[in-house]
Amino acid sequence: MPGIDEGFWDQLDARIAATIVRAPRRLRPPQASSNPARVSRPASMIEVQAERHHVSDWTGLVETISAAGAAAQVQDERLRERNAAYEVLAGDLRRALDDVERYKGLVAQAQAQAEAKAREIQALAEARIDAIQARADARVQRAEERAHAADQRVIVVEDWLTTFEEASRSLLPALRAPIAKAS
Repeated sequence: MPGIDEGFWDQLDARIAATIVRAPRRLRPPQASSNPARVSRPASMIEVQAERHHVSDWTGLVETISAAGAAAQVQDERLRERNAAYEVLAGDLRRALDDVERYKGLVAQAQAQAEAKAREIQALAEARIDAIQARADARVQRAEERAHAADQRVIVVEDWLTTFEEASRSLLPALRAPIAKAS
């Protein structure tokens, strides 16, 4: 578990195992020792020592269980704090996601408006280009008509000039007649 490290649980298991191993045994009556050097203790002394050992073993077990309970409460409190922090973060995340979705909608709306405006501007530009092209075509048409009319006038003038030249040539021989010389 994240709040309590593995070392704590290992120590707790070791303490429980040691307590169980040291659990009080039934008192056995003193036996005759095969070792003559060993002094036998009186039975009352053995009972007092066994009783102390028995009480201290159970006290250690209770202390171990109490420590485990306190550690579990601390871990439970940490988990509650983390859960509360996660809830706050989850709420923040939901609000952020809602904001992102709203911004995506606004971006899509802005893109649609921009595309519509671009199409409108392009349509206006094409209409202006068509209008300018039509005016230019009309001017070119008028210029071509004027040029054609001018060409026609040139042809008429050339025809007149040719007629005048021919008429003037026909008059010219009569003018070339010798003038009488007065002697």
